[in-house]
Amino acid sequence: MGEKHKAVPGEITVARGPWTTCVLLCGKCGKKLDGGFGDKRDESLASVLKQLLRDREQRKWVRVIQVGCLDICPRGGIAAMRGDAPGEMMIIPAGMDAASIAQRLIGGGLTEPATPGS
Repeated sequence: MGEKHKAVPGEITVARGPWTTCVLLCGKCGKKLDGGFGDKRDESLASVLKQLLRDREQRKWVRVIQVGCLDICPRGGIAAMRGDAPGEMMIIPAGMDAASIAQRLIGGGLTEPATPGS
């Protein structure tokens, strides 16, 4: 991921990332909750998920991204979705266990991406 990419005028180029999946979290829901996750329920869902992935040594394969409003606007929860399943948005209630959230959002089958030519 450390290589530099250059835009070519008049051409769309593809830059490959190291991730196998990405998780999109509604930033507006997160601001309304003002935390709601973690042991003391004072951390954001994004930070809790990122830490769990770091602890499991899976952070480099999953990209957790806070985006603008996903237009579901649940009370007491956060709207989330996987990048590879845009039609399936999930509502995650505040206070839910991070491992359960990761299992539902990411699944258990994370693997290192295939390298080109292998």
